[in-house]
Amino acid sequence: YAFTFKYFKNNLFLDAGLSKKEDIAATENLSWLNQFGILGTFLKNDIKLIKRNKRSKMTIFMSIMFLFYGLLFFSGGIETYNNPTMHIFGAIFVSGGFLFTFGQFVPSWDSSYYQLMMTQNIPYRGYITSKWWLIVIATVISTIIASFYIYFGLQYYIIILVGAIYNIGVNSHLVLLGGAYTKTPVDLSSASGAFGDKKAFNVNVMLLTIPKLLLPVVLYWIGFKINGSNLGLAFVALAGVTGFVLRSKVFSLIEKRYKVEKYSTISAYKQKN
Repeated sequence: YAFTFKYFKNNLFLDAGLSKKEDIAATENLSWLNQFGILGTFLKNDIKLIKRNKRSKMTIFMSIMFLFYGLLFFSGGIETYNNPTMHIFGAIFVSGGFLFTFGQFVPSWDSSYYQLMMTQNIPYRGYITSKWWLIVIATVISTIIASFYIYFGLQYYIIILVGAIYNIGVNSHLVLLGGAYTKTPVDLSSASGAFGDKKAFNVNVMLLTIPKLLLPVVLYWIGFKINGSNLGLAFVALAGVTGFVLRSKVFSLIEKRYKVEKYSTISAYKQKN
């Protein structure tokens, strides 16, 4: 009793509960992106969006899952997938997780304030370019992480590198072009629908899926038939490099399509239900 009485007597202060607690708040200025002008502003907004919302966070999780998708193709565990043509198909997915999960919902990620953006005379070129760079950076990071596939053989990692080149040069443009036709608003507070939304089905988007997945397989198959695997990989990589070199012209075409679809997109985003 004496010990307990002494303890509370020494630690009892009437103003203890009124004392002010000071915490150091961490900020997300990302000020180093300011050097890139309007592009940096868009990138900061996208990074913050991904970090703060359930739905966008799911894209990171799904990108990680896509990295391991290649085990079905490169480990030799499934006989049907253990052939060169299916390997290039798998490589597209390994490095393209973020591209497919995040890119397919551009510009729906900004649906809640898309109308406001359009009233501010936001340059479409800067908007599209920022999304493209975000996809490219994520693709490069995924490709680097996927280096563990070297364990199964260096040739498999080379295929993944070729798939990444195609994703950067071709598929990154196609997902942004498809975004002009995707007019389903995204609920950022919900983690559901990471793979897509049945209401977002669109014939134009479906048609754009063909060059995303089947064209690299066809290019590889043609080169393989002509002069073996190396030529097949060269054809796929060449398509990616060509797309990268011509990105300025491609951006102009995508920008025009976004402008054409501008008002129908705004109208669709207003209809939340």
